[in-house]
Amino acid sequence: MFDHIDIIYLLIMLLIVYFSGIIRGYTGFGSALLTVPALAILFGPVQAVAIEILIEIPVSIGLLPKAMKSFEKKTVLPILLTFVIFVPLGTFLLILIDQNIVKIVISLFVLFSVYLLSQQSQIKSLISTKANLIIGALSGFSQGLTGMAGPFFATALLARGDSSSITRANIVMLSAAIIGLSVASFFIFGLITNQTIFYALMASPAILLGAWTGSVLFEKYSSKNFKTVMLCVLIVSALFTLFDSLYFR
Repeated sequence: MFDHIDIIYLLIMLLIVYFSGIIRGYTGFGSALLTVPALAILFGPVQAVAIEILIEIPVSIGLLPKAMKSFEKKTVLPILLTFVIFVPLGTFLLILIDQNIVKIVISLFVLFSVYLLSQQSQIKSLISTKANLIIGALSGFSQGLTGMAGPFFATALLARGDSSSITRANIVMLSAAIIGLSVASFFIFGLITNQTIFYALMASPAILLGAWTGSVLFEKYSSKNFKTVMLCVLIVSALFTLFDSLYFR
């Protein structure tokens, strides 16, 4: 079965997945930022993304009920429509395009946006239907290719200056939608194997426990700290992704 070193890797994976679940439960996105790089070391980049999207399924189901009461249709729907086109496109190009280039572009965009958000409450250029369509296209393409669309659309939604509950609800709805589309795309292109499903089943309890912990923290501390936590998560994720892309190619 597992030898000693395999068990250590498994425990490390579960620990990372648990902490990624906390981020997901609190902010509504972000688990892939920790899990995909870590799992890529063990299983390779394609299977890492596949495992990540599978373990997101139960988390998305758990977070959806509350989010459905608070999300804004006029914000979410245009982004969702572009997901339908660009998630499969990104998945199709997964084995053809260098993921690192995409990750570097995302990281720089997020860091620049976070800087602007630290200086003002809104970025008005990102508050329009046209901007939503562009963000949706870029996020969908990135999700299919790297499994890391969250920073893209989360930054854009945070830039709208909505309340923490509405922002999180919008992020949760889009995260659920993009996960569903990703799972379908990965199955269609034959990127999900029995081994993928096995490891996803093993990791699911850890991410569910983490997501529950994150949701509890959001209910207790969201009103005062949500934007600060979001900006910190975005900065760390962008820097980590940038470092990973530049130095672990």
